[in-house]
Amino acid sequence: MLIIFGIDYLKEHFTHNQRYIIVAIFSMFLPFYMCGGILIFLTLRLLLKGEIQEAYKQIPASRYILIFCGISLIVSLCYQNYLGAVCCIAILFVLSFILYYRVHITSELFEFISNIIIVMSLFAAFYGLIEYIGILNELDINQFEVIIFNRPQDRVNSVFFNANYYAMMIEFFVCITFYKILKLKNFKSEFKKFFYYILVILINLFLLLLTGCRTAWPTIAGGILTILIVDQHYKTCLCIFACVVFIGLYFLLNPSQFPRVDNIISYFLVRQNIWEVAIANIQKHPLFGEGPMTYMHIYAAYKGHPTEHAHSIYLDPILCFGVIGLASILPFIITNIKKLYLLWKKKIDKTLVALIISFTVMIFIHGTLDYTVFFVQTGFLYLLIASSFDVYSESLID
Repeated sequence: MLIIFGIDYLKEHFTHNQRYIIVAIFSMFLPFYMCGGILIFLTLRLLLKGEIQEAYKQIPASRYILIFCGISLIVSLCYQNYLGAVCCIAILFVLSFILYYRVHITSELFEFISNIIIVMSLFAAFYGLIEYIGILNELDINQFEVIIFNRPQDRVNSVFFNANYYAMMIEFFVCITFYKILKLKNFKSEFKKFFYYILVILINLFLLLLTGCRTAWPTIAGGILTILIVDQHYKTCLCIFACVVFIGLYFLLNPSQFPRVDNIISYFLVRQNIWEVAIANIQKHPLFGEGPMTYMHIYAAYKGHPTEHAHSIYLDPILCFGVIGLASILPFIITNIKKLYLLWKKKIDKTLVALIISFTVMIFIHGTLDYTVFFVQTGFLYLLIASSFDVYSESLID
């Protein structure tokens, strides 16, 4: 299935405000510094036009975003965590753009951008494949063969800076594509689309293998099963669950076949060291943390493993923002959960609800061992999909 990305097509089908969103979607497939720069530029432009201010007025409880970012910025500056202070501003820009997205998203636009993401995932995969061939050449391997390397620099990351970030993006790509399969009304009459979506999933899964990210596989399984359960495809869910159990048993009986099994013990020892440092600093600063990127700011003082974050979605937010910091944005999160629940209760689009919930389930599964959602592209795409219940904003007026 081909999508026409021409200027005339965009002008005909989407408003000027919606085209800002489309530009932002394309920017996700550029290197993170370019993606971040474009998002900041777009948000500043919309701010000057008064669009961001209008979005804050229209979205309930959005003022808590300002409170949360304000507290985090002050805390970061107090602890001289200047990188964290920059991150606070970046978070504010991204969340502000997401509010703008919620005001202007429609069903037609959502389906269009999901198609863009699927198509662009193939371009990312093609780039990743070229990258992998380059890795083989650097290692003097003259024929194409699938090798899962241990060294981070020998693992495919495409345009997403790090193999684990790319792995999370693939998790999202696969679930969006699976969502599109479930949206097909008749598999026989729409067989070409079905075949195309299956091919996209298989290509992305092959690239996932080349990233060497082990956590992503159970994460994708959890995401797909969640979609099927919420969307009430119980028979299909049981079949896929049986396949997951079979694959799990295979690796239990044949542990040598597990990707990068030779470094799994050292991997967990490093994680243990990171988590111990994070917990120690949480106990020291439980209320406000020390701002974003706290782990990077403090690991040297604890002689911890050098890395950017605490590699846990359950530890890093408390480490960075503290109990009070997180509580400051809780009303905004609760408001969104209520809207999602209302969408599910009214049975307006249970497949979209399933997609949104699956994204959240995936970040918590993957987040057990890593914090890959805290990155420009992964975080933006998660927030984009998680906020898409406003496709039906008029129907959600209770």
